[in-house]
Amino acid sequence: MKYFVVFQNKSYKEEHKFGILWAPKRDTNGGNPRFHWKSMTDVKKGDVIFSIIKNKVAARSIATEEAIDQPNPLKNEQWGKDGWLVRVNYDFAIQNVKISDHIEEIRDFLPKKYSPFNQATGTGNVGYLYSISNELGRMIDGYILNDYETASPDSVFTVDDETSEVIRHLFEEQGIEEGHIILIETERPNESNKPKTRRQYTLARKIDFIEKAKKDAKTGVLAEELVVAYEKEFLINQGKEDLAKRVKWVAKEADGYGYDVLSYSLDGSEKYIEVKATTLGISQPFDISANEIETAKNSNENYWIYRVYNMDSNERKFFKISGDIEKEFDLEPTSYKAYLKEKKLD
Repeated sequence: MKYFVVFQNKSYKEEHKFGILWAPKRDTNGGNPRFHWKSMTDVKKGDVIFSIIKNKVAARSIATEEAIDQPNPLKNEQWGKDGWLVRVNYDFAIQNVKISDHIEEIRDFLPKKYSPFNQATGTGNVGYLYSISNELGRMIDGYILNDYETASPDSVFTVDDETSEVIRHLFEEQGIEEGHIILIETERPNESNKPKTRRQYTLARKIDFIEKAKKDAKTGVLAEELVVAYEKEFLINQGKEDLAKRVKWVAKEADGYGYDVLSYSLDGSEKYIEVKATTLGISQPFDISANEIETAKNSNENYWIYRVYNMDSNERKFFKISGDIEKEFDLEPTSYKAYLKEKKLD
C-alpha cells in the first residue's frame, strides 16, 4: 500500500461526486504529460489518497482499481480530452487538518524532489497527484484521526441485539467466510502515537450514526473473522491441529467476555484476544471498554490486543501486544456515563 496526496481545489466537487480522480495525458498545447499527471499510473488498488483543498485535508480515499484510459468526464474544459481515471472510495469530508500547521513535524519526511508541499511554509505546490512516503502518510492519518474522533462521538451509540441481528444477516448475504482473506503480521511500533497537543473543534455537520455504526461493525466483525482464521492457520502450521480446532470466536456468540477470540499458545495455555480494527494506519489509537481493561488485568500475559489496520486496503495487517493494558498503553478517558442525581424535595 502506498500513500498519495491530490490537490483538488477546483475539481473536488465533481470528482467526489463521481468517486474518481482524473488527470489529462497532454497539456493544452499537446505536449507530454506532467509528472503529477503521469503519477496516476502509479496508483494501485488499496492505495490511500488524501484530498487537499486550500491546504486542508478534505478527504481520505482508497483506490479501488488501477488507472484506466478515460476521456475527460468533468465539465472542466481546461485540459485535453484524453486522460487517466482512477476510481476511489471517498471515506469522509472534514477540513480541520491544515498541513501548514504541521510543517515543523513533517518537513523531514517531505521528498526532496517533487514535494507536494513547500519545505518552508507547508503550503501546496503547483500540481495534481503526488506520491508520498508511508511515514508521512501515517503522520497525516494521525492528524486526521485526532480531529475525526474529536468530532465523532461514537461512544454515545451502542448496537443493540436487534441491530446486531441485522448486521449478522448482512454478512451472511455477502458470503463472508473464515479464511478467505490474508492477514499480515507486523512489528509493534516502538514510538508513542499519543498526540503531543489536542485542539478542540466544533463542527456544524450531520452524522448518520446508524450508517456509521453499520460500517464500524462491519470493519470490526471482518477483522475478528480474519484473526480467527489467522490463529487457526498458525496453529495448524505448527503441528497443533488439536488446538486449532478449539479456537473459538466468542464475540460472535455473545458480548461481555472482555475479549473477542479464544485461542491458544503452543504450550496449550489460553489466549484471550481482543481485536481492535481500523480502516486507517498503524499509528491510530483505539477505544477500549472498562470491562476489557479489567479482563486484561485479571488475565495478565494471557490477554492480547490484536491491532488490525488498513482494513480498507488489500493488505490488511496487524500487530499484537500482551499483558496488562494499563502497563502497555496510555489511557485517556473520552466519555462518561451520566446518572440523574436524586432531587431533594422541600
